[in-house]
Amino acid sequence: MLPETTPFGVRTVRSKFLTVLALVLSAPVCLAWHPGAGTGKPLPAWKEGWLDIHAINSARGECTFFILPDGTTLVVDAGEFCDYRSSRFANVTPKPDAATRPYKVYADYMRHFLPTQSADSLDYFVLTHYHMDHMGRVEAGFGKDPEGGYVLSGVTALYGELPFHTLLDRSYPDYSKAIHTGGTAANFDFYSDFVRFNVEHRGLRAEKFVPGTDSQIVLRHRPGAYKNFSIFNYAGGGFAWDGSKVVDTHAKRENAMSCAFLLSYGPFEYWTSGDNNYEKLVRCTAGAIGHSIEAMKCHHHMSNPESVLAENDVLHPQVVVTQSFYCREIQPHRQIIDAIGDGQDLFFTNIEQSVIDEAPEVYAKCKAIGGHFVIRVKRGGRKFWVYQLDDTSPNYTVKAIYGPYRSR
Repeated sequence: MLPETTPFGVRTVRSKFLTVLALVLSAPVCLAWHPGAGTGKPLPAWKEGWLDIHAINSARGECTFFILPDGTTLVVDAGEFCDYRSSRFANVTPKPDAATRPYKVYADYMRHFLPTQSADSLDYFVLTHYHMDHMGRVEAGFGKDPEGGYVLSGVTALYGELPFHTLLDRSYPDYSKAIHTGGTAANFDFYSDFVRFNVEHRGLRAEKFVPGTDSQIVLRHRPGAYKNFSIFNYAGGGFAWDGSKVVDTHAKRENAMSCAFLLSYGPFEYWTSGDNNYEKLVRCTAGAIGHSIEAMKCHHHMSNPESVLAENDVLHPQVVVTQSFYCREIQPHRQIIDAIGDGQDLFFTNIEQSVIDEAPEVYAKCKAIGGHFVIRVKRGGRKFWVYQLDDTSPNYTVKAIYGPYRSR
């Protein structure tokens, strides 16, 4: 029999052991080796051979920053709205504060993590579609480029901070039809004027994003060292790769025009598709991929159950990162969280506490809420981790570490 008492008896030791074991098993921090610092410390810089995917949180637009295995840099979207207020719902709290404009949040973050070989510029920028939370908008008080005369917002302001060599969007060079799906002329012309001026006067290379190819976004520094890396374009402008050819899905709305690609690094695969919530197109691209992947950015802020769940049935990623910035129970949609949260790890840059309090049992299924999120893939692509970073501090300290995940 075990002794009944004594302060340091067997029963007490066993109780303490079980308590510690329970804490270890429930902790988000990975105790195994991982390519980064522990919690409470800044995330170490990218290293050759790693793949970093950063969801940068300004809470006022989407922006994803990639450092590819050879140091090639890629940015997808740079949304910006500051004074926009919907009559139906509130915005989440700006990060790191209301005084710092979103483009500045993105630029400061990227400078902090940029590889040394490209510290003053970026290699690629992909604009998925022409909505303010992805490209920016014209607002009172926003300045203009002194030479080009276009408004500095989102994409155009980021270029002034960190110029990119190649820009891809769904329309270049013909923007004549984009206005019909992208919004008012004032909130689109600033972008088209920016592209034209910088192509003509500053050496910007612009291209139309072409579905059905892996030759538009390539490694620029040491491509021969990473032959197991590729980015394949699946959709753009309403056209999509169906597995054998590019087809017209006859999309009508701007979200469905989003550019989408699949990044592959060895066995690791990552999917991003802007705001493409058009179920016909979603089923086409998911069917063309045809298998489970490791991670993705959820389209349209995880707000459309039909298209998200249809895509998820095929891709079934281990990790889903969602950028959201409205106080709405449908961004992200509670029905989606409830359906997939038990089997997949869901990470959200923003959900206000007031929204969480309305359905705490649903949001308890989220893996982590709040912050910048970094997917860091080990050399070769077989393992990866997710880092939750503090979005209120310029030190970007690690709040939690999740993983390792093993690529399938």
